[in-house]
Amino acid sequence: MPPLTFIPTEREDHRSVTARKKREVMRARILRAIMDLYSDPSKISTSIEDVAREAEISRGTFYKHFASLDEALIAVGREVTDQMTQDMLPIYDAVTDPVNRVSTGLRLFLTRALTDHRWAAFVLRAELVAQESVLLTYLMKDLRDGALDGVMEFDNLQAAVDSVMGATVEGIRTILLKRTKYPAQYIDSAIRITLRGLAVEKRRALKATETSRELVAGLPESVRQTWRVGA
Repeated sequence: MPPLTFIPTEREDHRSVTARKKREVMRARILRAIMDLYSDPSKISTSIEDVAREAEISRGTFYKHFASLDEALIAVGREVTDQMTQDMLPIYDAVTDPVNRVSTGLRLFLTRALTDHRWAAFVLRAELVAQESVLLTYLMKDLRDGALDGVMEFDNLQAAVDSVMGATVEGIRTILLKRTKYPAQYIDSAIRITLRGLAVEKRRALKATETSRELVAGLPESVRQTWRVGA
């Protein structure tokens, strides 16, 4: 008689799938609680106890998924920026010119801040953009391409990235705190100034600002609806 071979049963496979889904649901629950806490301006500080209370879980359950609050916050930051980048792709991927891509990316982030206040508040309070996010990967490539094409000029790539991200975060802050009476005009100015800071020629910077305005006006309604959920 040949040796018996262990073959997983359908029920056991189902258990594995169910356990994985439960872990994913719990992880998402924790991340959602963190975003809710960090997007609340009344919360001066946040602890693991706060997260556990908000998610209605024990501290031990939190540690089954994350080693620390910082690790969980990084995970939220990555998911938020990556999801935002995925929302941008229908428009962003259709643009090949690096100047137009930087202009469009900045406009999309500032446009979302106008309607999705929960998202904007989280971005500001967390002060975090994951170092391995899709967003930064795209931005670094666009800046490199712009420099290689001779339409942008800078002597340090990281400084250029920080300049664009700084304009994005401060732009979100200005819009959320209503520091400008004319947000549409402000967004145009922020884009032009950022592009000029990358040594983009004035006429080209103006044209890229107009192009991004036209492109973002065509943002799918399904995406706009999602962005209004957190307002």
